[in-house]
Amino acid sequence: MKRSLGPRQWGGSKMPDGAFVTGKCLCGAVSYEVAGEPVRMSQCHCRDCQRASGTGHMSLAFFKADGVALHGETRSFSVTADSGNLVTRHFCPVCGSRLFSENSARPGLIGLAVGCMEERDWFEPQMVVFTKNRSAWDVTPSKVPSFEAAAPVPPPAR
Repeated sequence: MKRSLGPRQWGGSKMPDGAFVTGKCLCGAVSYEVAGEPVRMSQCHCRDCQRASGTGHMSLAFFKADGVALHGETRSFSVTADSGNLVTRHFCPVCGSRLFSENSARPGLIGLAVGCMEERDWFEPQMVVFTKNRSAWDVTPSKVPSFEAAAPVPPPAR
């Protein structure tokens, strides 16, 4: 099941000066600040993430949604993933940058696209999922746990 959703608007909340990370889309119309450290970091090689990113995988850092201040309007597109979960990807309606996603299996978490972050050298994937779709040229260090399909669902965010 695929469906396109209408615009979504955030704003008004302000993070403290010591934000963990900040980011924005290519044109700057949508930006964000994150207060806390990531709950989980991963790379996904599913066909949907490959198509959404235009490359071999999507690098995502998952944060508690209540610790993320988003500014600007996004558009979104939802799809039922191979896992059976509803995944909603949010992007800038002006430049098309893919910014973050929400997954029905992980309420309270959002997965921010690492490529839109101002600083990203701290990112280190803790797992790689949907390796059954990984291209031979898209290499991940062997020490990173890999799953042919979806990884086990972590406990809900608190």
